[in-house]
Amino acid sequence: MTDKNIENEVLDSANSLEVDSCGCAVVPENIDAPTKAECPQSGTLSKKVLHETLENLIVHDKRDLISKDVQYYFCSDHDCPVVYFSNIDVPLFEKSDLSVKVFAKDKGEDVNVCYCYDWTRKRLSDQIRTTGSSTALEEIGEEVRAGNCECERKNPEGVCCLGAVQNFLKDIS
Repeated sequence: MTDKNIENEVLDSANSLEVDSCGCAVVPENIDAPTKAECPQSGTLSKKVLHETLENLIVHDKRDLISKDVQYYFCSDHDCPVVYFSNIDVPLFEKSDLSVKVFAKDKGEDVNVCYCYDWTRKRLSDQIRTTGSSTALEEIGEEVRAGNCECERKNPEGVCCLGAVQNFLKDIS
């Protein structure tokens, strides 16, 4: 099955739920804020992220700094230490404030590409090197169809990891 067929099948199986481009359920958040905002440090145009993402990934001793009434954004600039910021003046969160390594900001082999099913750069690379292909997309797709993903909680970007896995596999092939 091709990558595009897997993505379409996942989308088709999601029916009445609001889903992202990979078929993962999207939990809406009702904070009136721009869809995108510029990172105050890098100037990178960044997308919204749910409070649930921050509450799950910010280290415990910094969670009280999360402001409930503001929208946070994820900065994807790999050279910028900022991970989450808001478009108003509240504390921002850097890589050291997270309980996980951030794929977009850390080039290490032990960094997850898929946070729900523990597909690291190393695991993906090893599977390609050993077998000539990867089962990651099919395995992740099966889990998404079964409703088992928690991307909004586990992925620092707060979105489905399937696209990142697909891009990483293309890059190493």
